[in-house]
Amino acid sequence: MSAYSILVVDDSWESRDAITAILNTQEDYSVVLAENGQDALHKLHAQTVDLVITDISMPVMDGLALLDHLVKSEPDLPVITFTGFGDLFGIKALERGAEDCIFKPFDSRDFKLRVAKALKYSRLKKYQELLEQKNEELRVLAITDQLTQIYNRRYLQEVLRREFTRAKRYRSRLSCLVADIDHFKQINDLYGHMQGDAVLRELAAMLKSTTREVDIPFRYGGEEFLVLLPETDRRGAEVVADRLRRAAETMPVFRVGAAEVIEDLTLSLSVGISSYPDPRVRTEADLIALADEAMYLAKQHGRNCVMVG
Repeated sequence: MSAYSILVVDDSWESRDAITAILNTQEDYSVVLAENGQDALHKLHAQTVDLVITDISMPVMDGLALLDHLVKSEPDLPVITFTGFGDLFGIKALERGAEDCIFKPFDSRDFKLRVAKALKYSRLKKYQELLEQKNEELRVLAITDQLTQIYNRRYLQEVLRREFTRAKRYRSRLSCLVADIDHFKQINDLYGHMQGDAVLRELAAMLKSTTREVDIPFRYGGEEFLVLLPETDRRGAEVVADRLRRAAETMPVFRVGAAEVIEDLTLSLSVGISSYPDPRVRTEADLIALADEAMYLAKQHGRNCVMVG
């Protein structure tokens, strides 16, 4: 199994053979050959390579045109150019994004060292990208509620601090909704905890689809959800809250493991609202506390309603 795949592009078969011979003296490279830039692009569509080594002067599509195309379409793919026409072409290639430029006639040992350097850089870059991807996956896991796949309470503290600070600095509006599923314990008791979990997942999906893209839903507690509404005043928050409440009432609940709707199961939400600016809201904790108090007030007023803190 070859460690690296290298595409060699040159209109001269003698030059292609010479480069292939140099590359295969010790290292186990898989060499792909192309006669010009256009041929090289066809080869790249068919397979993945780790490095492109291209002559600059070629018919149909020269090395600089190929380089320009690769810089745009595959910016992480290193390209080494070579030329027999002096420094001017080499400087142009480097300015346009080439990893290196080699001048003919070239020393075989120097050529191999430059290739090895470019491939090492390519591999390090791929490792770095993979590490960044894994770190991002871990970050998403850390801020996501695993059951409902919306943001968790831990991430709420970070987002709330940021949004509250921004609202204070720019004197903008910020509202908060706390919504609790009414009689959720009865759902668990009558239909089982798996069904209760399904209800939480479906309600979280409804929250995401019903609110705006800039609104930020969280799972706040067991059956409690919280939504931050940037650039939204109290009246706007009431509209959103009532829309969520009505959507919950009409949301079908499917039986776990079946495609049937549980006809006798209707959901309802008790929703509390708080908004900034408000003389009672000095900190982000005040914003949540007021919404929480309003939600409990909605419970006391018969549930399935919206109350403003």
